[in-house]
Amino acid sequence: MRWAGWLLAFWVACGGSGSGGSGGGSDVVTDGGVTTDGGVAPDCVGLVPSPPRTAIAFDVASNANDPMVCGPSIVDGAGFIAASAPTQSAPVQWKTFGPNGAYWGTFDASSLLFPQPEGFMGLSGQVSFVTLWDGYGRGDLKNTAATAIGPAFGSGAIALSADSASLTVIKVDAQASEIASTKVAGTFTPLAAAEDSSGAVLALTGNGSAVSGIWVDMAKQTAGQPFAVGTATSVKARPLLGGSIAIQLDGRWAGVVRPGEAALRLSPPWLGDGRDFIPARGGSAYAVMPNSGNAIGIVSALGNSCGSVAFPGVTAVSVGIDGTVVGSTGTAGCTKYVWRNALR
Repeated sequence: MRWAGWLLAFWVACGGSGSGGSGGGSDVVTDGGVTTDGGVAPDCVGLVPSPPRTAIAFDVASNANDPMVCGPSIVDGAGFIAASAPTQSAPVQWKTFGPNGAYWGTFDASSLLFPQPEGFMGLSGQVSFVTLWDGYGRGDLKNTAATAIGPAFGSGAIALSADSASLTVIKVDAQASEIASTKVAGTFTPLAAAEDSSGAVLALTGNGSAVSGIWVDMAKQTAGQPFAVGTATSVKARPLLGGSIAIQLDGRWAGVVRPGEAALRLSPPWLGDGRDFIPARGGSAYAVMPNSGNAIGIVSALGNSCGSVAFPGVTAVSVGIDGTVVGSTGTAGCTKYVWRNALR
C-alpha cells in the first residue's frame, strides 16, 4: 500500500531489513537476478528477505444483514492498517486497525487511498475534497476540491479538478495542505496523476474512453501539449524510483513515459501482470503485488527481478510503506494476516 503515498525519503531513512514476529515461515525463491556466471546480480544482493515469520491475525468484522467483501489493505508509516471493507449500504467503507491488529475506527472514502507517514489520504464527500484520515478513522477534510488523486514522489499527493475552461493540478503535503497549484487552459476530464522523481507531474485525462497525458511543471506553472496514451475506463499512474511514470489502463500496464516525452515506452518486463507495486527494502527495491496469490516479487531499483517471497496461508497480499505485508483469506477475504516489517 506508497503505491504509497510514495515516501522514498521515509523508506531510506528507515532502512534496515528486519522482519517482525517469530516462529514458522515459507519458501523463498532466490533464483532471480542471476548473472551469466551463475552468481547473483550485484543490485539483487540482500534484497530478498529471510522467510516470513509468524503473523498476527485479525478479522474485519461484518454485519450479517449487510454482507461485506473485503478488498486490499493499506499500511501507513506508523504501522496502522486501513482495510477496504465495502458493503451494500457502505460501498466506499474502510476500517482501521492498529499495529497489533486491534480495531480502531471506520471511515468512508474513495477506492483510492495513499498512505502517508501518519494516516491515509484520499477523496471524501459528495463534492470530493482531499482528506487525511488518521489511524482512528478520523478525517481532516481540507478545502482542496478534486475529482481525481494520485501519488506524489514522496509524501503527499497530486489532486486534479476541472471546470469548463481549465484543469487545476494541485500538490498537497503529508498533512493534505496545498503547497503548489497550476492551471492548464482547456477542457479536461481528470482521471489520474503521479509525480515523477524530478518533480514533474503527469496528469491523465479522458475524453470518452480515450486517455491523454499532459506534463505539468508545478514550479514554473506551465504545461506541455496533451498526448495520446490509449483507451480505458480505469487508469492508474505510479512513479518509478529512477524516474518515469508507469501507466496502467484497465488493469494492464500499458507502458512508461518520461518527463517531457509525448509517447509511451514499453513497460519493464518485471511489471508483468502485477496488480500494483511499491518501493521496499529501504527504497532499494520494488515489491510487486500480484492480482491473486501469496507471492510478492522483489525487483531491484535497476529493474532486475531478484526473486519472490511467498506468504503462507493467504490468497492475496498487499505491502505497506513501512514494509509490512498484509495477507487476506477466509470468507470474503476478511481474515487478515500481518507480517510486520517483512519487506523493510
